[in-house]
Amino acid sequence: MFKIYNLKSAYLMMFIAVAAISFSVFNGCDDAGTVPEDPVISYVEHFDSIGVVDGIGDVANSINLLNGTTVTRDSASKDVQLVDSLGTSFNFMLRSGDLSDFPTSFVGFQTRFNRIYSSMTQAEFDTITMLPVGRDTILPDLDFTADDTYGGGAWGYFNAPMSLTDSKPVYSFWLKGKSASFTGVNIYGILYPREAANTSGFRMSFEVRINTRGLNDFKHIH
Repeated sequence: MFKIYNLKSAYLMMFIAVAAISFSVFNGCDDAGTVPEDPVISYVEHFDSIGVVDGIGDVANSINLLNGTTVTRDSASKDVQLVDSLGTSFNFMLRSGDLSDFPTSFVGFQTRFNRIYSSMTQAEFDTITMLPVGRDTILPDLDFTADDTYGGGAWGYFNAPMSLTDSKPVYSFWLKGKSASFTGVNIYGILYPREAANTSGFRMSFEVRINTRGLNDFKHIH
C-alpha cells in the first residue's frame, strides 16, 4: 500500500509540473515567469540626447559619434564640431571633425553628411528604418555629399529657439575617418536636431542612431 501511494504521488507531482510549464509557455513567459521583451538589434546603437555648446576656448562643442559622447574642441576623438558662421554666435552647423580651424594637433576624424529629409517630427523620425537611397546597400562615396550639415548652403543653418515639438531636418552620416583607420568597417548613422537655446550662450542637442556593421538598417526598439 505504501508503494502504491508513493507512485500515485509521483504521478500527481509530475502532472502539476507539466501543467505549470505549459501555462508559462502558452502565456509567453520565460522560466522566471516574466514576459520577455522584444529583442534589441545589437549593432544599432541609439543615443537619445547628445548636447554641445558654443564658446571660446576648449569648450564642449564636439561629438564623438561612435560612442555618442560630448567631447571638447581639442579632442582628437571628435567626429563633428559645432561651429557658427564667421564667429557671429549665429547660424550654426555641424562640421566634420577633421576640418578644425586650429593647429593639426586638434584635428579629429572625417565625417561625411547628407540631408535625407528636409522636415520631420520626432514621431516621424522614430519610424526611420533605413536610408532612402533606393537600394538595400549604402554606397558611401555616392550617398554622402558634404563635409557639414550646411551642405554648401543648400541645407541651411541651425538657430535658436528650437523645441522638441518642432519639425526639423534629418541627416545621414558616414564616419569615414574612423571607418578607414579605426573600426575596419563602415559606420553609418542618422542624426536629428532635438532642441536649441541661446540664453547665456548657444547650446543644442542631437539624437543619433548608428549601424556598426555597415548595413542600411536603423531599426530601433524604444
